Amino acid sequence: MSRIENLDIQVFGVSVQDAKSHRKFIDRNNLNFPLLVDAGRNLSLLFGAANKKNSLTSSRMAIYIDKAGKIANIERKLNTKAHGVELVRFFQSLN
Repeated sequence: MSRIENLDIQVFGVSVQDAKSHRKFIDRNNLNFPLLVDAGRNLSLLFGAANKKNSLTSSRMAIYIDKAGKIANIERKLNTKAHGVELVRFFQSLN
C-alpha cells in the first residue's frame, strides 16, 4: 500500500455487509483503508455492483474518481490478487 500512499489518493472499500463483518474482514486481511457500510445497497445499486435492493452480496468492482470528483474509470471485473498494482499503474498514468 505504500506505493498507493505516494500517489496522493484515498482508497475506500464499500460492502453491503454490516460493520461487524467489515471489522472481521479488515482484521483478517490487514487492510489499512476504511470499508464503508452500504447495508441499504444505495451505492452498490447506483454503480451496478448489486442488481436488486435485497441482494445479500454485490460484485467486486473498482471505481476511480479523480480530484475533480469525476469518474475516471470503472473496473467491473477485478483480479483481486493484482488489483493493488493495477490501481497504482492507473493513477500513475493520469499524471
